[in-house]
This record gives sequence, structure tokens and C-alpha cells, in this order.
Amino acid sequence: MKYTATTDTILKKAPVQGSTLPEDQKVNVPEGKTYDIEKVIENDGLHSQVELAFDAGSWWIFLPHWDTGEAKPDVTPPTTGIVTAVFTLKQAHSPYLINGSLTFFEDGQEILKVVATSGINGFQYPGAHTIRGKGCLPPANDWKISTSGYNLATKGVEGMFYHITPDPRQGRGELGLHRDANVPGSSGCIVVRDSNTFNAEVVPLIDKIKDKQSQINLSVVYT
Repeated sequence: MKYTATTDTILKKAPVQGSTLPEDQKVNVPEGKTYDIEKVIENDGLHSQVELAFDAGSWWIFLPHWDTGEAKPDVTPPTTGIVTAVFTLKQAHSPYLINGSLTFFEDGQEILKVVATSGINGFQYPGAHTIRGKGCLPPANDWKISTSGYNLATKGVEGMFYHITPDPRQGRGELGLHRDANVPGSSGCIVVRDSNTFNAEVVPLIDKIKDKQSQINLSVVYT
């Protein structure tokens, strides 16, 4: 088997966000790099552990970053009955964590609004989105939240994780929507500040629409 990186990504020794791993536990892989794969050892959500050929060892990969030669599911956004989302946050230089909001709309009508944030305290100012592992999710109107979430045991997530695409360049990737499970804030993901609200309101909403909608269009607006 041959796997080809479709974007700049990493090989890693654990199925967690790359920014949380020490440098000796990951290898940077440029877009277009191809590896010979001896076998797939196991899968964990959107991660897969593979044995590389030529005694190169076993590594975890993030499947959305790779062309594995297998047919991919259709992820074309639906054109009718869409649920969309808008994340807003007032950016500033502050030693304290700044909260914003994540609002869901159905056919243009607000159906759910929750307190959410992105980034960590001290790194939520304009332009800080370029800082890996600390800054906010980059501002854009073309983000998509996958409705095919999976349970992730990674510290800081410890629950349902919904991948946000497209993966940003400049070394930032594997971003998503999840609850704020540990140290307040995130490494660039959007986190819902109250875990009960996330589990009782956000997760059921996404579950409700996932059969008819594979993605939620997400706008990120900073003021």
C-alpha cells in the first residue's frame, strides 16, 4: 500500500494533537510525500496506526491528511435545510481568557447559542492565530465542522470531537470543536466552556442533523 500526504502533516507516536507531542515523538511530512505501508495496525477515530515499510517503525497518522487510495465519503455540503454556525470573539491583549460565543442557525434562524472560546489567555489578540498551540482558530468564512464526531480520550478533549476543515497551513492542523475539558482555553480549537452545555445541547444538535448534513458551514468573526 502507498499513502500520500495531501497537505503538510506529521507522523506521530500517539493519536493526539501534534502540538501536544515532544519533537522526538513526531516527524514533519511535506505535502506530496508518499510512504510504503506494510500494514494497518489499528484505527482510533480519524487516526490510524500504520507499520511503515523498510523497518521504519509504526506511526500514527491523521487520516484526513492522507490519500490512502480508498474511496472517501461524499462530504459535499447540503444546499437546503442547512444548519450553519458562527463563532464570534472580541480579540484583545489580555492576561485573562476571553470568552466568545458559538451560535447555530437553521434556515437563518438562531436555534442555539453557547459560550465558547478559542486559544489560551494572553494569545487571543489580533494576529495571534498564527501562533501554533496557543492562538485562536484563524478568521475565515469557509470553515466546516464535520458532523461525524468521535470520542477522543486526549487530555483537554476527553469526549466528543468534531473535526474542523480545511486544516490550516503553517503547522496548524487537527483542529475541532469540543468541550473545554481541562486547562481553560484551547490550542486553536473552538471549545464550549461549559461541559454540561456541550454534552446536553451541542452534541444532541449535531447528532440530530448528521444523517442529512455531513458538515456545518462555520464562520469565524473577530472584532
